[in-house]
Amino acid sequence: MTKSTSRPLKIHLLPYYARGHQIPVVHLARLLASRGQHVTIITTPSNARLIDKAIIGGGSDHDNASDRICIHTINFPAEQVGLPPGVENFSDVVDNSAAGKLCIASHLIQLQVESFIEESLPDALIADIMFTWSQATARRFKIPRLTFNPLLIFDMCVVEAIRAHPEILKSNTGPYTIPGLPHKITFPVKPMATFNKVMEPTIDAEKESLGVIVNSFKELDAEYAEHYEKITSRRVWHIGPTDLMVHKTVPRAVDSEHECLKWLSTKKNSSVVYVAFGSLARLTDKQLYELALGLERSGHPFIWVVSRNKNNRVEETEGKWLPEGFVETMKKEGRGMVITEWVPQPLILNHAAIGAFLTHCGTNSVNESVAAGVPMITMPTSGDQYFIEKVISEVHGIGVEVGAVEWIISQYDTPKEVVSAEMIEKAVKRLMDGGDEAEKIRKRAKELQEKALKAVEEGGSSYDTLTELIDHLQKLVALKAPATST
Repeated sequence: MTKSTSRPLKIHLLPYYARGHQIPVVHLARLLASRGQHVTIITTPSNARLIDKAIIGGGSDHDNASDRICIHTINFPAEQVGLPPGVENFSDVVDNSAAGKLCIASHLIQLQVESFIEESLPDALIADIMFTWSQATARRFKIPRLTFNPLLIFDMCVVEAIRAHPEILKSNTGPYTIPGLPHKITFPVKPMATFNKVMEPTIDAEKESLGVIVNSFKELDAEYAEHYEKITSRRVWHIGPTDLMVHKTVPRAVDSEHECLKWLSTKKNSSVVYVAFGSLARLTDKQLYELALGLERSGHPFIWVVSRNKNNRVEETEGKWLPEGFVETMKKEGRGMVITEWVPQPLILNHAAIGAFLTHCGTNSVNESVAAGVPMITMPTSGDQYFIEKVISEVHGIGVEVGAVEWIISQYDTPKEVVSAEMIEKAVKRLMDGGDEAEKIRKRAKELQEKALKAVEEGGSSYDTLTELIDHLQKLVALKAPATST
């Protein structure tokens, strides 16, 4: 008979070259290591430094889990694709040309990855969905493979629905209702066919895998996971939110010296709007100006984080991207803070003064908002964010939409139109002015938060799914092991 093995699994992880992809993979590595498995993260030199900082800075795990995580570094083909040395992450590029070169480079590493796998054969490979070639690699070495999807499985369901019904994109006027989904999902502007063309190969590359790992919890998109499993015959493994899984609880904004947290402590509960668009969003000067006007006219206090690093091309002077005297007036009236540096976003979201999160709908930001029980005001800027917006507004009803004016495929594209100050003002007031609708939204946000917190605890859906995944891989290893007579 076959004797089961309980030795630690040897798992290789292959994260993509964007922080929104890398951070949850680091969390996944820590989760696997905390359960006694040996994990190796395969990446390039600059990304290795980012990942190493994330592992070290992530706090202590029980049983010294970080000791069971290794980083294997491979060469990044910068010269081959025409990128400067050290530019290995999407946070380092400023236009579509450089982003395209980075995508090409992510495919050119295949031979190096396979060379390492040949030297150090793992029990399983977990590769980001963007590494579509991992399907052939796993087949070559006959190793179990899972894909890691940093998006919500809802996104994949919409992509597949549009692929099955291309006729919905023929019209040039909206709204556009997507058929064949568990809910009635409607977009005011036409979904970009280009985005579907990018995402379809990632879904197809899941074939022959053990399924897809997603950075969310079952209760967030259970109906869509069931729908996806039905149409693809592939398992969806909910192991998230990974940050919450690692820390087991939401961070509390106490005993912090950050200026914005001190300012928040002077405000009434649920009175402040937190505004942030992630590290990659490129809002034009005109859009920033409209956003400032909308926030000012709403009459509600706000903290607005503006990314003004080398990638943003934002003018330095007021009057260009802000109304004249805006910062001074808001500060004098105690109405708002404009911040152009890093902030502790989870701590801000979990502060009692925060009443709403005006967000671009990035997956990690949405997960953090759900975990904090904060309702959202949605203003997507590119790509899949328009899909995720619908999970917030139409599926769960935990936020309100500002309203889209056009669909942008890439964060490096310059939109032809801007979301007006009036649209922003209206959405903020709709949630922050109170009333029956706002109260129902807040109640649903708190109910979803409770489900997220339960999911990551022992006996919760995400906790148990991680256990099931490890057990499943252990059984596969046992089946491959030589039979032992008894």
